[in-house]
Amino acid sequence: MSKGSPLVVLAVVCLAPAGLAQTSAQTQPSLRFGGDFRARYEHTARGNGVPALGREVVRFRLGATYAPQPDLTVRARIATGDPDDPNSTDVTLGSFVNDLPFSLDLASIELSRPKWGVFAGKFTNPFLTTELVWDGDVNPQGAGGRLNLGKSSGSTATLTGMYFIVDQQAGDTMSDMGGAQIAVNSGARGSWRFTGAVGYYDYHIRSLVNASVSGDVRGNRLAPGNTAYLSDFNLFDAVLMVDYTGFGKSLPLRFVGDYVHNGGANDLNTGFWVDLFLGSTQRTGDVRGRYGYAQVETDAVLAAFAHDNTTLGTNSETHTLSLDLVPRANTLLTATAYIYAPLEPPGVFQTRVRLNAMVTF
Repeated sequence: MSKGSPLVVLAVVCLAPAGLAQTSAQTQPSLRFGGDFRARYEHTARGNGVPALGREVVRFRLGATYAPQPDLTVRARIATGDPDDPNSTDVTLGSFVNDLPFSLDLASIELSRPKWGVFAGKFTNPFLTTELVWDGDVNPQGAGGRLNLGKSSGSTATLTGMYFIVDQQAGDTMSDMGGAQIAVNSGARGSWRFTGAVGYYDYHIRSLVNASVSGDVRGNRLAPGNTAYLSDFNLFDAVLMVDYTGFGKSLPLRFVGDYVHNGGANDLNTGFWVDLFLGSTQRTGDVRGRYGYAQVETDAVLAAFAHDNTTLGTNSETHTLSLDLVPRANTLLTATAYIYAPLEPPGVFQTRVRLNAMVTF
């Protein structure tokens, strides 16, 4: 890492005396632990050159949060999964009962003030997103900050920026991203709440020497020789979320829409994702249903960090049906079916079914 790296600069800011103004006599350090365990059965039907596959999968995560001061927080988390796969913390059971691999998937420091905050390390995604652009398991590494722009008639606005180190290499082959998003929350307006965000993510992928075709490229087009992407990735992303509570506390309705356009690709550069949720997963006995639909063209997103819900990273049309059930506190049962096919050339629809049981603690 070079001396001028923003990661170093913001780490110094986080540890500056201004963030440590309160003495230990005024506050007690806080240490908290939490995590989750998930067991899954997954079956993928044969289609589009992919054989049928049934597998059992587990995920375990354990995190710790330490706050030496009210405005200063250090986070760390270990998780199962292949450390070379940023999109998944799942481990397939088998391989003659080999032990499960673990890695550190979070390690960050955050300074949070009423009007602003900064963070650095490997952190949870700070943007309002769906899995169209960012898979839920991807934890960026680098540095960032946020600025609370204030309130107006109950609405709030936040500007978030991030410098993302994708692949640190010597010379001029380093890959990174600079991105920013502004998000606005309307606050409760009777039974309605509206949240919107607009972001721009400018990637510079200068080398694929450390990327794998199956785990990282995942369908994006490559230039001749397979040493670089055919397209650049300059993503304009717009997210809209609408919540309606007029049916009662147990039946909240949520609509989520996400549109992305890659200005760095000459064609096959657009995608969208919509979800409709009805129900809740907050209390024992709650039930929630979901229907989703998405179309993602070949170079609409950088597939290395987008969803891995199906065997197609991009160039896909997907219908999603799911049902969540909370049988007891801290427990969630989920059944999900993905019905999907390639966009170009059109392929046959195939199905992936997932049955999840998760406990949080």
